[in-house]
Amino acid sequence: MLAVGSFRRVLVGFDGSPDAAEALWVGASVAATAGGGKIAVLCVLPRALPPEGKSEGTHGGLLLAQAEALLDELASNARPGILVRTSVDVAYSDGDGPGNVVTLYAQEQKFDVLVLGRHGSGSRGKSSLGRVADHAVRACSVPLLLVSAPNGKTAPGRRTMAAPDAATP
Repeated sequence: MLAVGSFRRVLVGFDGSPDAAEALWVGASVAATAGGGKIAVLCVLPRALPPEGKSEGTHGGLLLAQAEALLDELASNARPGILVRTSVDVAYSDGDGPGNVVTLYAQEQKFDVLVLGRHGSGSRGKSSLGRVADHAVRACSVPLLLVSAPNGKTAPGRRTMAAPDAATP
């Protein structure tokens, strides 16, 4: 069994949904619990966009801006002495589903854990999981943490990156 503190390189799949935003906060807490590390946010866009496709007025641009804003908020709430490096990465799902893209990315980039929202912005179909989470459960060789936002909204009480105190056993 792996201890949470062993997850220093955390990848969060981000689609702008409340569950994905909650996954970002949980992923940051996991990295902080390890005493610091790296949290990368991966935005999987449905198809390769021209360079102007990343501009602020497009879906991709809005998604990236939302991820950056959440990372800025994380940084402002970080506990003193806990360094968590952050980045926002983009991958395109040309021909592949976003679930395949995010699991392959986690594996190829050697992340310690993949954190996903349980339900994304797409339809759930017959599964109790979203399509990306369902695919990750079946295919990802990296440890996986699925997160749900309480009542479909990111809870304000979860916005502090937690790390154990040195005095805590």
